[in-house]
Amino acid sequence: MPDQFTLLLEWRRNEASVRGLAKLPHDFYATTQAYLAEVRRSYESDLRENPSGRKGEISRQTYQRASQVARDIVEGRVQKTLSAAFQASVGGSRELPNALPEERAMFERVLTVLLEHRRNVAPYIEPAGSAPPSASRPSAPATSAAEVPTASRAASKPPSTPPAPGRAAGPFEYVRILKDGRPVEVGNETLDLRADDIVSLPPDVAKLLISAKVAEPVTPGPFRPTT
Repeated sequence: MPDQFTLLLEWRRNEASVRGLAKLPHDFYATTQAYLAEVRRSYESDLRENPSGRKGEISRQTYQRASQVARDIVEGRVQKTLSAAFQASVGGSRELPNALPEERAMFERVLTVLLEHRRNVAPYIEPAGSAPPSASRPSAPATSAAEVPTASRAASKPPSTPPAPGRAAGPFEYVRILKDGRPVEVGNETLDLRADDIVSLPPDVAKLLISAKVAEPVTPGPFRPTT
């Protein structure tokens, strides 16, 4: 049976040759830690007994090389696990083939942090009450509103009139557009979002734009005709 250092070299070669996690023994982390600790104790003991002896120096070099090989394996697997967690957070698979228990635990913790971050800083990406990314993707209207980019525009531009008739019948809400954005489809109409425009929109579209800080609610007065 190969010695532990030879096994480490083989595991590193395997890890570098595949995109996913390579197959490792279930107790890889524990046995590698124990092996490195034993090699270190050995060379330190040899050097204390004979500081100029060759045996202690060879053991020390073996420890250094083995530590580097083990570090390469661990860092490579950590990078793959983090990448898999990010992909899962945006709707990819949560499967992690060949993951060791320690890596599976890290994957779940990182995925939880990523999902919580998306909900906190970008709630328009994952609407409240939606299923986890692995189960479903946001609907097309939500994606359109979320992807509206922002740009600066002169504040002196006069507000435009509400959109012309031809929109599907139903309740609407008035909002003031705060930032320029790409056109948004509302029924059979396409609206250009320009700063300071006051438009009437379906409640769900208005809510998404307000959540994205692209618009603010406006209560229509007698001088604003309703749609």
